[in-house]
Amino acid sequence: MDKAADKIEAHIDRTRERLGSNLRELEHKVDAATDWRAQFRARPHLFLGGAIAGGALLAAVLRPKSSQHVFDSSDESQLGLVSRNGVNAQEQALELWNDIKGALIGVAAMRVTEYISDLIPGFDEHYRRAAQRHDGPRP
Repeated sequence: MDKAADKIEAHIDRTRERLGSNLRELEHKVDAATDWRAQFRARPHLFLGGAIAGGALLAAVLRPKSSQHVFDSSDESQLGLVSRNGVNAQEQALELWNDIKGALIGVAAMRVTEYISDLIPGFDEHYRRAAQRHDGPRP
């Protein structure tokens, strides 16, 4: 009977050691995944893109609506801002900036989605389903 009890005790000890080792490994993985400094060192382009997109979005949201300037053709000081096709240069620059912001936000969204897909198994499939439901026909 002592041999059986010793075997059970040894088995319990081995299992406890394996569980402890697995727990330490899991803690290490969680610490690595939530350490933003390590994530920044591994993917600085993702953080830079997020910062640019966030800044552009914040600037667009906080821009006062009354600050948009209407072009007055009688104002001779602004005649130099009109391009050959008659479009205000400021409008062209604003359109270019809006296109750049849209592209940066798109790239950042794609990178964030890829990153989350790498972290969470099955996320990509559920994300696509949600996107299809969102893009589907509306009443």
